[in-house]
Amino acid sequence: MPVTGELLHRIDKGGTLDELANELDMRKSILVAIIEFLFRAGYLCEVCSGKECARCRMSKMCCVPVPGGGKSWVKMYVLTDKGRESITGSNGKPR
Repeated sequence: MPVTGELLHRIDKGGTLDELANELDMRKSILVAIIEFLFRAGYLCEVCSGKECARCRMSKMCCVPVPGGGKSWVKMYVLTDKGRESITGSNGKPR
């Protein structure tokens, strides 16, 4: 599986930048650049309000503030329909 597909799978599972960088054996700065590219290409959307949280697999155990939720926040991403289709195919089954 290409790096993009593997990264999308790992983002869908949840995790931090440090965890993803270690698992994929890549520098964090490279990982951030790839994530930003995937965001601009429409594979990811940034979690900006509570509505995206419901789609996140980590939502029940998450305690991280998101944008608009206070002074300190982190960027969080979820797969868009385009991102989900790229890892499952048009039939909805994992590739």
